[in-house]
Amino acid sequence: MFKNDKLNLFLFIALIGLQALGLAALLTRFEWSYLPIILFMYFWGGISTTLYLHRYLTHRGFEMPAWLKFFFATGSAVALSGDPVTWVGDHRYHHLKSDTDEDIHSPLHGFPYAHMMWLVRKPEGFRDRSLRYAADVRKIWYCRLWEKPYFYIIPHLLVAAALYFTLGGAGLLWCLYVPMLVIYNFTWAVNSICHMPSLGYRRFETTDHSKNNFWVGLGAFGEGYHNNHHAKPRCAAHGLRWWEFDMTRYVIWTLEKFGLAWSVHWPKPEALKEVDPVSADEAGALLLFGAKIRDPSLDVSHHELQSR
Repeated sequence: MFKNDKLNLFLFIALIGLQALGLAALLTRFEWSYLPIILFMYFWGGISTTLYLHRYLTHRGFEMPAWLKFFFATGSAVALSGDPVTWVGDHRYHHLKSDTDEDIHSPLHGFPYAHMMWLVRKPEGFRDRSLRYAADVRKIWYCRLWEKPYFYIIPHLLVAAALYFTLGGAGLLWCLYVPMLVIYNFTWAVNSICHMPSLGYRRFETTDHSKNNFWVGLGAFGEGYHNNHHAKPRCAAHGLRWWEFDMTRYVIWTLEKFGLAWSVHWPKPEALKEVDPVSADEAGALLLFGAKIRDPSLDVSHHELQSR
């Protein structure tokens, strides 16, 4: 449905270029002094996407003070994760139309489209349609300001300049663009891998094809337990089993203990039907090997999906 829409060439070049900068770091000398900064930037950018853009701003799974919201919003802007209004509107629309022909990033349209190309081939009028679902976000002054690209890019440019003038070109590539490369692809994998028929497991019978995937969950700060999320969208925790490691859940829990998060929607007794119960042995296999657990309840087979 969307694959033949006009390509946003500028955005496509920008996304490819940003990832190329991350790969270009491999051509430079790595210094161990970069490592703490790399980890901080990966954590700040990644947790800002999962905790702020997704679990707070999109689903209102908890509340936190204004200064902390701005800190995380800035982290998402530094990583160029997407301006908050567009991000929230697109994601709420995804929940409304998940895995139908109208779902902008369903693997029904092909894996490449679900992973990244949906960002650069949005149909005409899609932005205006999805923005209706983010009217509350547009009331926040910095979210409204960051709808304009020339304002949105400022936090990124300031951090990039600081890294360049203190660590040089190699330090800039390693400390900013390598974390962004990883954040991007794990975030996009939630849309692509976590909606594929056989790349994960399901605990809940939902109307979409969402799956839980341990490795995506690990790299995307808990977002990979996507079937859990689609079953309980407002829940602040996506990992619901002890072995479903959900870093974002633990950060929200810590903030709550320090009085920096409240009205948290924690998991409640499950009212939805569970499917494919995972045994202790299967849990161990998932942790060690990312084992695949097929879901026979899906009405679209892997071969049907590949042929589309």
